[in-house]
Amino acid sequence: MESVPKFNMHFELAKFAEASSGIHIAADYSFWVPLIRYFLNEADEFEIHCWEDEEAAVEEILVVVKDAACRKEGKVLIVSGVLKEEAKNFIVSQALDESGNLKWFSVFLSQNGKSRFSSEHYGTEFTGTGLKQQQRDFFEGALPAGTSVDEW
Repeated sequence: MESVPKFNMHFELAKFAEASSGIHIAADYSFWVPLIRYFLNEADEFEIHCWEDEEAAVEEILVVVKDAACRKEGKVLIVSGVLKEEAKNFIVSQALDESGNLKWFSVFLSQNGKSRFSSEHYGTEFTGTGLKQQQRDFFEGALPAGTSVDEW
């Protein structure tokens, strides 16, 4: 039996804008919804990280995704749960704020307890682990031109 090659990849955007808070954000988030939608279909659990002063973003998740759990680790609020349809729909439809920027510091998707995808630093860095060739190609094609790619 021939094994399917698997890839681990890290991507970092090259073009940034600066939020009023002074943090770097993507210049354009049009890639984010197709990217997360694709990887939601490859996962069964989610975790969303927000800073403790972003309580409104956390409350918004907990109101809609009824069976999600929330815990605090240091200055980070972590919402996690099973990726049922209500959670998937929420992540796709409510990720961007009124300015079109990502609301959450990090989003992690896992399958069978193993990390598969992460969007970190407000959607400016991404990691895919155990990717098949088709997933690798989708990742590379979905992100903006000039994105830095590392593979291991």
